[in-house]
This record gives sequence, structure tokens and C-alpha cells, in this order.
Amino acid sequence: MPETALERKVRSGPKPAETLDHFARACEVGMGAALNFPALVSGSDRGEITARDAVSMMVEGGLVLLLDGPEGRMGAMIFPPELGAGMIELLTFGVLSHHPITPRVPTTTDAAVIEPVVREVLNQMAARSEDRTEPMRFGALLSPQHFARVMPEGALDFWSAQVSLSAERTGRVWLLETRPVIEDALPDPEVEARWREEMTESVAGAAVRLDVVLGPLRLALADINAWDVGTVLPLSIEMLESAEVRVNGGEAMGGGHVGRFGGMRAVRLVSDKAATEELVADPLEALADPGLPALAETISPIENGEDDPIPPV
Repeated sequence: MPETALERKVRSGPKPAETLDHFARACEVGMGAALNFPALVSGSDRGEITARDAVSMMVEGGLVLLLDGPEGRMGAMIFPPELGAGMIELLTFGVLSHHPITPRVPTTTDAAVIEPVVREVLNQMAARSEDRTEPMRFGALLSPQHFARVMPEGALDFWSAQVSLSAERTGRVWLLETRPVIEDALPDPEVEARWREEMTESVAGAAVRLDVVLGPLRLALADINAWDVGTVLPLSIEMLESAEVRVNGGEAMGGGHVGRFGGMRAVRLVSDKAATEELVADPLEALADPGLPALAETISPIENGEDDPIPPV
């Protein structure tokens, strides 16, 4: 005897239910518990979206609810007008209407009525997510026009699912969240100490240009025009005793006395000893604010420049 259709159906067993993600399951359980009414959930999805793109898919009359989250995160939950009307009907009258809804702007009263549903869905979502320490919370009712201004720029994580309370009270629910802010990791003390030591060695071995400026001379332009090879410019004793020492062409880092040392012209550096030792102790700071090297302390007394006439050219 051939197998009947009923026998084939019994033998094959029920079809496996659609696999639901965390958000879809949170909607199914959370909305069902808050409304005391079964919510049929299907067509779940998740991905990335920008705030401006999210505004483009909002339906007029839908509920846009701003959410506050832990660690400064923000989010939003969006209900289509038909589904929002169905939730308000169940929470207010205990029954669903089969009449078409009249388009209108949602009010804060609407948001307050469905707040228990939102809270339960978010609690269910947090309980099913490994990376959530606490749930998002309902913040305020937003208009689509203000949504893009409130939400930060950049990609938002979204979850969505088709939720149906009846043939007339159905629609897609959206949950959007900003991404968690990744804080900069604290520096490793050992790595920082090693980097500072390497930088200290590198800076200490770096070469800089040292300029010794004796001082300005005021001369007539006619005298300057008469200059020739062998022209001698007279320098006063004050100039030789108040030369400026400049590092890399910058501002004067100290003063010096010009004279002779070991058969060579030399400059005795004049600086505050404490400041010199501080600069040498930390070459990294010396790089940012270069000072006179400690070698200045090793220069022995030198004779003044006036005792050594300029040799003829």
C-alpha cells in the first residue's frame, strides 16, 4: 500500500526552526514577556550602517528611541509605526486592533508606554552577549531629523529582525550602537625605560653646531664699501669678554671670554654650574633646550685676547 502524504510528513518530522541571532532571540523573549503576547520573529540581520543611512530607512511615524550605554556608548532602537501601535494597544487595552493605523507623530507618552518592552529586550540582549557588562538603557524620544545630529559620525553596529504581533501589526525592529572606545594602553615601564636609554645615547652622541658671536659693530657704509682683503676690524676688550655662545644658530645659550689656550684661539664658557649639570644629566631635555656642555669646566685659564696681536695677512 503506497505511503500517504500524512505518513510521509510524520516520518520526516518537523522542519528545523530558523536559527535566530542574539537580537532576534532577545526580541522574541523580551517582547513576549513584556507584552504577555507571543511575538513571531524572523529575518534577522546584523552589520554596519551610518547614522545618515539609518535616517533614510526610517518610516514616517516610527518610534526612534535614544539609548544610553556603559562606558559612554550610545545607541538607538527603532520601531515601525504599525508595530509600535500594536505594542501600545496591548499595553493599554490588552488586545490588538485589526484596523489600519492613522499616521501621526510619536509622542513622549508613546515612548513611556513601550519603555518596559524596550527595557526587557535590552536586558535579554545583554544577557546573551559575552562583551556586554550591563544593558543599554532608554534615554529619550528622537525625531528622525535629530537622529543624525545626535549620533556620532562613522559606522554604527546594527541588529535588525522582522517582528510580527499580527498580520496588521508587524515590521522590522532595529538596534543601533556606537562602537566601544578603545582606550590607549598604559605604557610598559620597561619598554619606556629602554626607549629613553636608547634615546639618551643617541642624543648624547649627536653633533650640533656651535657659534661664538663677539658682538655687533657700527660702521659707516662708506667704510664697509672700502673693505678689502686684509682689512682689520677693531674689537673692544668688552666684546672679547662678553661673547655669546649659540647652539645650532638659535638663541644665546651662554656667554664666554675669548683668549688663547694651547696655542689656539679659545673661548672660556661662562654659565651657571647647576644649570649645566642638569642639562648634561638628561640629554633628552638638552635636545629640547640645549645648553653649554660640561667640558667648559675643564678649560684652564686663558690669556686675554689683547695680548695676542693679529698677525699680518
